[in-house]
Amino acid sequence: MMRKRNSIFHFYFLATVFALFQKSAETDYILDRVVNLDEDDATDFRRIRCPLCDWQPCSSSRWYCGDCDYPEYFYGACGTLWNTFSTRGMCPGCAHQWHWTSCLRCEGWSPHENWYASDAD
Repeated sequence: MMRKRNSIFHFYFLATVFALFQKSAETDYILDRVVNLDEDDATDFRRIRCPLCDWQPCSSSRWYCGDCDYPEYFYGACGTLWNTFSTRGMCPGCAHQWHWTSCLRCEGWSPHENWYASDAD
């Protein structure tokens, strides 16, 4: 009976270590993707504006990674609060690439890439 308990304990111990390793590897991957953004691509908030109402966010503006129906249809959000334009729409918590961004002023949704002013503007 003692041998059976030891092997069950050993199995759970190994399963826990493996799960922790997987979490660590996943976290490292997410951090690498967020940290390795091009240094030359520093955020210029003067060139970012809502396509619907022309509101311009600043560096202190924050978005929330939350479950979303229309238009993103993303479930399993992590709850991170961050400036979506500092990572070009990628959540630093779960590495979800947001394709839509809501305006903090008019609350309308627009494709994330449409927020960036072109050189012609």
